Amino acid sequence: MVSTRKEKPFFIVSAPRSGSTLLRLILDAHPRLAIPPPGWLFHFVYPYLYSYGNLNIEDNFRSLVEDIIESPTIKRWPITVNKKEILSNVEDRTFRGVYEYLHVLYAKKFKKHRWGEKTPRNSVWVDEIISLFPDAQIIHLLRDGRDVAIDISNADFLPGTVYAGAQVWRNFVSAIKRSEKKVRPKHFFEIRYENLCRDPDNELGKLCEFLGEEFSDKMLSHHESSSSLQWSNDPRHAETAKPISRDFVEMYKSCLKRPELESLNSLLGDMLYSFGYKGEENNTPIDEKEAFQLFEHDTITTSDSIEYKKWHRKRRIDRRNRKIWKDADKKSSLWGFD
Repeated sequence: MVSTRKEKPFFIVSAPRSGSTLLRLILDAHPRLAIPPPGWLFHFVYPYLYSYGNLNIEDNFRSLVEDIIESPTIKRWPITVNKKEILSNVEDRTFRGVYEYLHVLYAKKFKKHRWGEKTPRNSVWVDEIISLFPDAQIIHLLRDGRDVAIDISNADFLPGTVYAGAQVWRNFVSAIKRSEKKVRPKHFFEIRYENLCRDPDNELGKLCEFLGEEFSDKMLSHHESSSSLQWSNDPRHAETAKPISRDFVEMYKSCLKRPELESLNSLLGDMLYSFGYKGEENNTPIDEKEAFQLFEHDTITTSDSIEYKKWHRKRRIDRRNRKIWKDADKKSSLWGFD
């Protein structure tokens, strides 16, 4: 059986709709690398670890395992996840232990040596990821915020306005930029979506060098892999079954009018410049009231996520009622009062 225990894990972080699914499937096509669909476990479970109490107690650890494998995201993984198997085989009775075990299990199914992870919302958990996985390598996939804003507005699970999408991009890349300062330089790599699309051979060559992996031509034909073909069944990711192209580079130039670009520039200009992107010469701030209306027009969520969060909250309350945790165990009530 393939061993993945001593291999460095790697994490792809980005703002949503930056091409991270494309990059995941490209790297997953590499003969040695395996990246499952997004797990979202830092989003769903990690903030509430206090609610499980002492994980050396079997019932508490079982609750953690149950909550993780019942997440709608893990259920989508093309592997059989057995609770008894996890409880019997995971020696590290922690969130990290279960997290690593699941990713190793995924890699082993496809006879891969090394696992990676891709969940855009991990962008706000980079510090915690490095704390749990000190040898992890972080790959930041950067895309022009104006194109991201348009892509977000067209998606069915993120804000429906371009302006709100621009704010999402700014928040995500700002979080990554802050965390970059805490990551060892040799463990952080930035790759641009635009460069990846224009010159994939060169960009993937540099990325493989960062990861310490040999370049493989299979990455350039990722669209022919079973993972890509399966993932492309989702209309939101239909393009993943196609070769790498420039079709979605600099969309903003044809999609947005100049006044709209100037409004975006008032919000994103400094951040775009800091990453070397060229913005508009004029800033035209949008009315504060309208800006708030645009941002609040939609929420960043999906229906199955809502149901899971409700279910997870009930279980947290139940554990509190059973005296497994108390309010004083929480670091912040900003996560809620249950």
